[in-house]
Amino acid sequence: MAQMIYSGSSEKILAVRHLLHARGLDGRDFDLEEDSHSGISQLLGLVGGILTVRRRSTGEIRVYAAGPGSAWFATISADLDRGYFKAAAPPAAFLRRAEAAVSALWV
Repeated sequence: MAQMIYSGSSEKILAVRHLLHARGLDGRDFDLEEDSHSGISQLLGLVGGILTVRRRSTGEIRVYAAGPGSAWFATISADLDRGYFKAAAPPAAFLRRAEAAVSALWV
């Protein structure tokens, strides 16, 4: 089984943490893992490894190829712009709403 290698001081990890902070997101809500030594990254030929971003509160997980020449940082930025990793819907959004009054046209 492949073991995920976590590097809290990696340049990639720090760059993503700065990006999250700049977007107003709480970095403590995210797990960032960099894996450059497992069989998966070597099998796929990813020299720079794989960067996994997971938001704890929503469970959203995205995996990025983080090798030299890849656009991993731009891809993470684009995913944030598209609404991935957005906050979970508040519980009030799931409450049942009152049904609309019956229209005279449908009686």
